[in-house]
Amino acid sequence: MIKLAWRNIWRNRRRAMITMASVFFAVFFCIIFMSFQMGVWGRMLDNTLKTQTGHIQIHAKEYWDDKVVDHFMFMDEADIEQLENINSIENVSPRVEMFAMAAWGSVSRGIAVIGVSPKKESQKSNLHSRIVEGEYLSENDEGILIGEGLAQYLKVTVGDTLALIGQGYQGSSAVGLFPVRGILKMMTAEMDNGIAYITLPTAQYFIDMPDGYSGILISLNDNKRLDDVINEVKNIVDIETLDVYSWHFTMDRLLQQSKADMAFAVLLIYILYIIVGFGILGTVIMLTNERKREFCIMISLGMPRKKLSAITVCELFVMSLIGVVLAIVATIPVVYWFSVNPIAISGEMAEAFAQFGIEPFLPMSTEASIFIEQIIVILVIVVLTAIYPVSKILKLELNKNK
Repeated sequence: MIKLAWRNIWRNRRRAMITMASVFFAVFFCIIFMSFQMGVWGRMLDNTLKTQTGHIQIHAKEYWDDKVVDHFMFMDEADIEQLENINSIENVSPRVEMFAMAAWGSVSRGIAVIGVSPKKESQKSNLHSRIVEGEYLSENDEGILIGEGLAQYLKVTVGDTLALIGQGYQGSSAVGLFPVRGILKMMTAEMDNGIAYITLPTAQYFIDMPDGYSGILISLNDNKRLDDVINEVKNIVDIETLDVYSWHFTMDRLLQQSKADMAFAVLLIYILYIIVGFGILGTVIMLTNERKREFCIMISLGMPRKKLSAITVCELFVMSLIGVVLAIVATIPVVYWFSVNPIAISGEMAEAFAQFGIEPFLPMSTEASIFIEQIIVILVIVVLTAIYPVSKILKLELNKNK
């Protein structure tokens, strides 16, 4: 049956090539489009998890709903060391995150102040590489790093002393003077205009809360072990006073945006496949009507209608499968190349990417699901289009086709 279907396909080469080409180009462009889409989102998500939010966050139970200093948490250094020894944990970054009023002369602005371990933060987010002026902080430095946009707004330079006023622990006032050690070029304009970094000891002293943290950010080197690592973390920390969140919870807004964006991309792809489906259906209708006499002769010679229908369906599957395989073979080297060597973007488009926290690159994803989904969709299209020739063959009246 397969041998006969193969011969029937190549009996009319032009028709077969048109059908294969329509499948080929549909699958080719869908794989390229989805690979870019998933690649960009995947890179942005990975960058955000590793450099900003972490895969796992630990906070006091009241903190997430009301992020004030009085809802900060306490944790011993011994517990932090235990967390660092868990398999698959790449970085454990205790932080003190708060809001304060930054002032220089008569100019002031509300900013986010983040207390970090300079060494761990350098490993986590490569923060030291964003220094455009001045120098990076040492572990016990009492200085401050500020964004380039904030420095321009406040009109400060390296060496000037910035005044910070905020809220301390248990209602105390937090006031301090911080020499500007360096100026950073951040990924987004929002961060560039309103963020500052100080060391953990300095931040804890500033809010009068030794050993206090707003939270602990944990980055993994293998996201697939997320659930296992969370269970191990819960065995170390006091879950009666602390909450352990996965990035699916802490980044819910970004995930919703990603799903909406992917849904729009999928809609565009399905529109393309609908067009291709109608193209294949048109070819099938033409093929079926052209071969009515052939079908009648085959049935008259004793071939069962079901077997003839199966041969026709087999022809469609073989032609579609050839188109899909050729498309996958053609896209694999393209996808791999641009996953290793992403396309660099410059100019206004690069600035637009930066506004959304996306690096100005267009990488491609090599996820196997991208290729598998195309095969499934094409098979579904073939099954639907095969209904027409099968119904025609089963209802064919021989006396009207002499």
